[in-house]
Amino acid sequence: MLQREDIIRHLQERLQPQPYLFALWMEGSDASESADEYSDLDFWLDFEDVYEQEAISDVEQALKELAELDYCYVIAHEHPKIRQRIYHLKGTPRFLTIDFCWQLHSRDMSGLSFAVGDRVESAKVLFDKGNVVKFTKESKLLSPEERLKLLNECDYRYDQHNRVEKYILREEYPEAYACYNRYVIEPLVTLLRLQHTPSHTDYGLVHISRHIPSDQLRRLRKLLQFSSLRDLEDNMREAQIWYAQLRGRENVTSD
Repeated sequence: MLQREDIIRHLQERLQPQPYLFALWMEGSDASESADEYSDLDFWLDFEDVYEQEAISDVEQALKELAELDYCYVIAHEHPKIRQRIYHLKGTPRFLTIDFCWQLHSRDMSGLSFAVGDRVESAKVLFDKGNVVKFTKESKLLSPEERLKLLNECDYRYDQHNRVEKYILREEYPEAYACYNRYVIEPLVTLLRLQHTPSHTDYGLVHISRHIPSDQLRRLRKLLQFSSLRDLEDNMREAQIWYAQLRGRENVTSD
């Protein structure tokens, strides 16, 4: 059976010789050295703008040399100079999907770099003929104004717990669940992100099990577990206590 290392090596060998392909790198679990048997593959390829079709064709042909493509989904990426497709090779583990992004070489890369030692976002360079992938010693932090805006948004949501309570009183579980996530969990997670991953406050719950201390993870998991509206009420009281504690430390830090 094909292994992830086989796919990585083959794509590197097949794509590197093409003169219009400038850089190939990996992000996600391979870049952070946290890949396991459930991890997908996250590739990025930088190409000369006029060779877009060739760049996509090169990748798909290289994959087909390994196995039949039994899945291909084209994502309409929101960035005008990024193309994205999701693949799966027949006969490989179902978790081993291939998330492939192409970027036009003319994409404005100012401000886009990887901080050395960043445990959330990193890059594993397979080849770079155009000095595309940049590394820096400094993490990208929010400005004081951005940080204050984010804290104000957290406080606004925190003050909207009545939105959850009204649906609990109406015994409308779906609505209570939705509001609980938005007005109780999300502000808490943002404060945890500000504390532990301040360069990546927008990650939400993605990989948060790896990013916060075990005691806080246990506390968060408890708030995410409920089976009744009564559980939501109990969790909200605990969340309010925790939010006040985190916000108090944030005030100390911000002064």
